[in-house]
Amino acid sequence: MRPRQLLKTCLLFTVAWTFAYGQAAANLEMTIHVHDYAGIDPGVLAEAEAFAARILHEAGLRTQWRNCRFSPAARRCAAAGGVTHLYIRLLPEAMAGKLAASTRMLGMSLPTSRGTFPVDAYVFAERVGVFAEQDRDPVPPLLGAAITHEVGHLLLAGNAHTVTGIMSAQWGPKEKKDALMGVLTFSRRQSEQIRADVSQRMSGSNQRAHIANQERRIEPNRGRWRQRADRIPSND
Repeated sequence: MRPRQLLKTCLLFTVAWTFAYGQAAANLEMTIHVHDYAGIDPGVLAEAEAFAARILHEAGLRTQWRNCRFSPAARRCAAAGGVTHLYIRLLPEAMAGKLAASTRMLGMSLPTSRGTFPVDAYVFAERVGVFAEQDRDPVPPLLGAAITHEVGHLLLAGNAHTVTGIMSAQWGPKEKKDALMGVLTFSRRQSEQIRADVSQRMSGSNQRAHIANQERRIEPNRGRWRQRADRIPSND
């Protein structure tokens, strides 16, 4: 095949692949409620949510975002329900310390009883800020990546950690750089799993035959941020 023909074929494939993901995102939608207890600057939060929304859209999922803390939308957030709604709580250190004594933890997703869809997760926003400050990096991309990582745990079955990508079990310099560049994303297989999970949620089912989610931790280890999964009790 000639170079020009090969390039044309690759471009057509890319367009088709992007169109297919766009179609999937048009049909699959989740609402993400962000409860900001950390008092994050509205502009920073909006940018972080935009980062997260783009990564999720690339996986084939459209998202609606509601900021539920100190806003007129708070009542609607509190009244919302169903497994197509996810709840991300951004916590300051004073609150994070009560859930995770180790200051090295950046977030956690809450487990559910076997077979039910998880919907709740925490992101320790101040600790993400410290993570960014280590190299004087901007907060929004890293906060967006942390939010997306926890959303990933809610939408992927079991221990969803991988060697690379947004669900990487270890966040080192490469993962941080990728997050800042906006290329720390889900794999194609993870994207397929996410779409299947959301499709099942949207079908009206309240259960899935997957194991319960676990708490995830990100900790520094030899210059890398190591992420561990440990079983935690339900807060119900």
